[in-house]
Amino acid sequence: MKELNPLFQYISLRRRVIITVGIFIVLTIVIGLYSLIAIVETNKRLHKSVIEGQVMAREIDTARLAQVHFKKQVQEWKNILLRGNDKDLFEKHLRAFNEEDRRVNEYLQSLSDMATTTGLSVPNIAEAIKIHEKLESQYREALKEYKQSDLKSAIRVDKKVQGIDREPTDQIDAIVDIIKTQADKRLKATETLAKTQLESYQGFSYFLIFLVIAGVCFGIFNAWSITKDLPPEENGNSPESEEL
Repeated sequence: MKELNPLFQYISLRRRVIITVGIFIVLTIVIGLYSLIAIVETNKRLHKSVIEGQVMAREIDTARLAQVHFKKQVQEWKNILLRGNDKDLFEKHLRAFNEEDRRVNEYLQSLSDMATTTGLSVPNIAEAIKIHEKLESQYREALKEYKQSDLKSAIRVDKKVQGIDREPTDQIDAIVDIIKTQADKRLKATETLAKTQLESYQGFSYFLIFLVIAGVCFGIFNAWSITKDLPPEENGNSPESEEL
């Protein structure tokens, strides 16, 4: 009788087969679970990054719209003073002025709500809203002194409100810069987190590859040891030889 492999002399052939099959089953389960977790986490991270990117883009767009429409509001004020001696033009530019004022207020308020929801730190928004409301009141108060029949009244009204648009302009410009800066920081933080998680996934993937190689080597060695320990067949005792 053939001598048993000394490494497995106390383990039966059946147990060796069970151990080999068990190892491959465990490896299959571990790799499957890891792949599932990696896919789920990657999808979550991708979805979160897309949502955050969309939110930051909306915030930047809203801040820029407030910036653009405030400049249009100031321009409409100048149009009122320059062309207001014509009644139709006066009404046209006054309506445009009111519309731009409404839009600026709307965008600033929307921006304030977005900042509260997303946790952005933009303290200038509340101040900008107050300053813009004050500016609108000053414009309307000065406009009471405007006389369409008196061209010199436009000069007097313009001097009365001269330079009051600088502070809200600076405030809104600062808001745009702050939001862009914070958006860049969040984007970099997201990229850093994604890179860190990718590196951890790669490290664990290498470990799994090592386990698979080790499992395959063990399976090959175990199969070799099983076949080695099996007794050789004797041709004379086989059923085919007996029938012959």
